[in-house]
Amino acid sequence: MNEKQPSLPIIIFLISTIIGVGIVSLPRETAVIVGQPNMWISVILGALIAFLNACFIFLLIKRFPNQTLYDFAPKVIGKWIGKLLNIIFVLYTISISAFVIRTMSEIVTYYLLDRTPDVVVLLVLVLSCSYLVSCGLKNIVMFFQLYFPIILTMFFLLTILSIKSIEVTNLRPIFVNDGFSLLKGVNSTFFSFVGYELIMVLSGYQTFTKWRSMTKILGISIASVCTIYVLFFILNIGILSIGELKVITFPTIEMAKTIEYQGFFFERFELLFLFGWIVTIFTTLTAYYYSALLGICKTINCKRNLYVNIFVGAAIFFLSLVPSGITELFSSGTYVNNLSYAALIGIPLILLVVSVTKERFQ
Repeated sequence: MNEKQPSLPIIIFLISTIIGVGIVSLPRETAVIVGQPNMWISVILGALIAFLNACFIFLLIKRFPNQTLYDFAPKVIGKWIGKLLNIIFVLYTISISAFVIRTMSEIVTYYLLDRTPDVVVLLVLVLSCSYLVSCGLKNIVMFFQLYFPIILTMFFLLTILSIKSIEVTNLRPIFVNDGFSLLKGVNSTFFSFVGYELIMVLSGYQTFTKWRSMTKILGISIASVCTIYVLFFILNIGILSIGELKVITFPTIEMAKTIEYQGFFFERFELLFLFGWIVTIFTTLTAYYYSALLGICKTINCKRNLYVNIFVGAAIFFLSLVPSGITELFSSGTYVNNLSYAALIGIPLILLVVSVTKERFQ
């Protein structure tokens, strides 16, 4: 695929990858850090930083058309160090995958399948994902396009149904002079936009060399997710208040449970949200699963076969079982964030500096 082809599939891929755990847990995390009704500003600031970082990553991949990170890293910095960076990125993608599906498992067993063991939920998701990944990136992108309207419909309906429950007083004051707290909140909101770094994997699927088209793709993708996050932040604050957000584990789901319409044939509106959200979790897992699989194959120079697929699936599955409970799961998020710094900033920065330096001295 070349750059002249439509960018919409890439935009849908990035949006579907970025939206994940953050939409259900981020309001609580930000409320604890910021503690202000205008904490949605931290989301916008996080999105701006994510966009700038994505443009920085584009500076790197545009130097190596039609190549993924796994292809050009060994060429830029040497075979063995390059392979080491590839392995770090693979570990990052596996860690993200494990964290995402374990969080989903905790939510599903708590709200939907309280008698079903976590192991069963995790295994079903990993096996389903491994099958989709085995079909190749082209089919993955098509799958994302197929389910994207369902995700948008779910978000739209939940927003419309929730508006009447908003208490405007919970949203005041809008402008608070504690800007330092808003900046502290950016540390958590920034990581809710991870997913755009996979353009370093998509660069082998579509050529990215033009600033105009790439900034359009990144801008629309991140701005769309930011809009959804800000909207749900406002709904969470308006319906639950800052005080409740600090103590509720998954506030967005609890917000959906507050929706009531007398005489309506459908009563449990949180099920509507959970259905769409589980699809977003599956798309996020698929994108990172594929990136891990591709990374291992390119690093050890093998084809994407069944054995490598099983290895990646098993690694994600067993790593997701490591946390003993929800508290330990959230604590493990700190380690995932540290790996994110390496994948989002460290690896691209090293490769860009080395490639520019080598070019100048040749």
